[in-house]
Amino acid sequence: MLICCPKMARLFTNSIIQLLSDEDCMDSFSSPREVHGSPHLKWEFLAVPQMEKEECVAIKTYIRVVGGPATVTGTVVAVDSYAQRDERWYRPKIRRFKFHLENGKKHGFKRDIRGLGPRFDYTITCNATFLPGGTKTVDPTTIHEFIGLDSGFFDATIKVEEREIKVNRGFLSMISPVFGAMFHHNTEESKTGIINITDFTHKTVKNVLDYCYGVNTTHNTPATVIDMIRFCDKYIIKPPMEKLHTWLKRNCTVKNFAAIADYAWQNGDESLQGKCGQVFNQNLEKLCGHPDFIQLGATVVAAIFKAGAAASTTRFQPSHSADEDDDE
Repeated sequence: MLICCPKMARLFTNSIIQLLSDEDCMDSFSSPREVHGSPHLKWEFLAVPQMEKEECVAIKTYIRVVGGPATVTGTVVAVDSYAQRDERWYRPKIRRFKFHLENGKKHGFKRDIRGLGPRFDYTITCNATFLPGGTKTVDPTTIHEFIGLDSGFFDATIKVEEREIKVNRGFLSMISPVFGAMFHHNTEESKTGIINITDFTHKTVKNVLDYCYGVNTTHNTPATVIDMIRFCDKYIIKPPMEKLHTWLKRNCTVKNFAAIADYAWQNGDESLQGKCGQVFNQNLEKLCGHPDFIQLGATVVAAIFKAGAAASTTRFQPSHSADEDDDE
């Protein structure tokens, strides 16, 4: 099973998460992912099981970019959920890397992931930062760096919880067809430039807008991220949705389980339900006695038990390297 996502440091950051277990020991190639901020550049991450006598003895990993050359730096983190159960053996495999990649050329990481054992359930996460064109490229300027430099940029206002957020009509129309319809038809919003929002908090609206501008936002709780997802869903702001859902999956723990599971089943999110089933399967005793879990509705609890019974095991983190390959 494979999940992808992106992350950046200096220029353009992306992340890809891959799941690889002994029950499904097949090549896991991510679908091509856009490097946000560099429209013509895409990248892929590949985990390949190394088989000997029908047993997987190691996992090789590869990365490549398509659409042009790039310098790529980052980490690969590999976590085995089986090993994680025993603190004596639990040690995430973390590696750092820096590659100078040519267009379309696959680059292998120097060190394989080893020590798998007969049972394993790895989550492999590759966090990568891209410098398109390599070190000769001039660093780009992001959207949020322009915002606030010229007050003329703001030609509309969102009013929420008796507070105001200055916005730009063109930008809102670009990210949301709902806002676009408000400003491009004979509506009260197009005449006054004022959008009144009563069903979300100021914090949620501000978080989503900052996230769309490219400003880092702090997602401290599932409730914060779930509210952002609901806002994006209502106003059809699609690009952030996958990353926000990925955040929920990566932070589905005993502590956060009830809130995330409740959202997953109330909204029919099958992918998130599967993740909750894995976490429940691994933490049955802890969760059944957790006060937040007990407060969930009977229908949701029954569905969680069913998902837990169908799940194998869960996994989490990842990271990789090749030109510079340092273990931690």
